[in-house]
This record gives sequence, C-alpha cells and structure tokens, in this order.
Amino acid sequence: MTALTPRQELRKPLAGLVFVVFWVVAIVLWVIASGIADPNTGAFVVDTGIVFFSVGFAALFLQSKRGLWLSFLWGAIGVLFFALGDFGQITPLVYFLRILVPFVALLAPVFRLANSVKVFPTA
Repeated sequence: MTALTPRQELRKPLAGLVFVVFWVVAIVLWVIASGIADPNTGAFVVDTGIVFFSVGFAALFLQSKRGLWLSFLWGAIGVLFFALGDFGQITPLVYFLRILVPFVALLAPVFRLANSVKVFPTA
C-alpha cells in the first residue's frame, strides 16, 4: 500500500499574484499585437494573450499548487497548439481553441462551487 502525499494548499496571495501578472502579460501582448506586420505572428501573439488571460483567471479558483502547475502545463500545451494553428494556417483549429481555452478557464469557478455544495449534509 502506498501513502498519499498531502496536497499543498494554494495560498491566496500566490493565486492573486499569478492572476495579476498573467493578466498584465495578456494585456501587453494584445497591445503589441497591433504593431506586428506579419498577420500570422500577430494572431499568435493575440492567441498567446488568450492563454495567459485564461490561466490567470483560473488561478484564482484553484485549490492546490499541483492544480496551478497543471494549469501552467495545459497553458503551455495551448500555446503550442495555437502556434501550430496560426503558423500552419489551420483556421478551424485556431477558432476551436479560441472557444475552448476560455471555456476551460471558466470551469475552474464552476468546479470550485460544485465542490463546496453539500447535497446530503452530515449532522
């Protein structure tokens, strides 16, 4: 039998710092994207901003450091898929990811709320 390691709780100041830093990065990316001459590179910069925005939003509602690291990992995978779609000119993939990435970020508060609701309260 293996022992489970306890989850390290994600502290609010760290989650808030990730939120603020990632949103600032996203806004800066969106601002500089308008000055990029190559349309594929400009679209990739905008899409990378969407990933930073989404990971920063989800960080506020995560409960463990492991969850935060997993969100960073999924964000990096999202950036790779956006690079594939933008530079490979795979338009359906790009539009699919532009819908999927913010939707997955919106699931974080939904799951946080669902975990706090007690259907059968104990005495």
